[in-house]
Amino acid sequence: MAITEQLVLGIDIGGTNMRFGLVNDALELTAFERLSTREIFGAECDPAQRLADCIKTYCDRHMEGKMPKAVSIGFPSTINRERTVVVQTPNISCISDNLAIVDVLEKTLKIPAFINRDVNDLLLFDLEDLGVADQDCVAGIYFGTGIGNSVMVDGKILLGHNGVASELGHLPVYGNHRICMCGNESCLETLVSGIALERIQRQEFPDTPIQELFATKMDTSIMREFLTGMAQTVAAEANLFDPDCLIIGGGLLQMRGFPRELFEKEVHRFARKPYPEKTLDIRYSRPNQENGVVGAAIYAQKRMQDLNYL
Repeated sequence: MAITEQLVLGIDIGGTNMRFGLVNDALELTAFERLSTREIFGAECDPAQRLADCIKTYCDRHMEGKMPKAVSIGFPSTINRERTVVVQTPNISCISDNLAIVDVLEKTLKIPAFINRDVNDLLLFDLEDLGVADQDCVAGIYFGTGIGNSVMVDGKILLGHNGVASELGHLPVYGNHRICMCGNESCLETLVSGIALERIQRQEFPDTPIQELFATKMDTSIMREFLTGMAQTVAAEANLFDPDCLIIGGGLLQMRGFPRELFEKEVHRFARKPYPEKTLDIRYSRPNQENGVVGAAIYAQKRMQDLNYL
């Protein structure tokens, strides 16, 4: 099968939607598509084969049967340090634990396949988009269904010994006995995340759509406490890494009426004095469904340019 040397197929897998796009070396995106994750990864499917078939079908639609020079996929998962195996994906039941997806895709598609944590791909995009890729340390925090976290140090994403570093949402919180979707008790994201906000809406404001909580309920103590929890999360990251820049994003910040000024004031309140509080540089990810797709392509480019880059 012919290969198009200029294009990478970037894929961003979420719990609700999967996003596909072809990205050239100038990071220009074409043929963007959004498909239902549940429809692709149905019950009792073979996830690796299903994904391979989906990629082939996409290429038939947009590349006249040709293949990109590589495929790069961001998973909402823990990934092994070698970036070859999807270890665990709590929110997509069909994706089995310890799925050796890279081996299957490369044998089936006959092109290089790269996988990464989706939040790492988001940070790679934001580093380029916000012009901070040359800084020594940048931390990204993304408040969505959970808390996505990624840290860049000296030009590389921090992986850790097992490849699962920067799980800010799974820090245990003293006195918190809620059970997280990861199976542990007391994880931070059971208190400060989209999941936690859904619980607040259901229990406290059943007649108010969740998208309207920041716009209409910030005069309540529970919503002020929730915003404070978000700010404390960011301050904890700042105190831990003392980054050159903090990038904040995710669906919660895109909700109508999110009080950004109050949020930043609270971050400064909890950041350690005098430093890093005095020099905090807080920036915001540009809301766009395409960010993770382009970030996946950036990751593939880095892997192909440097065999030691993970």
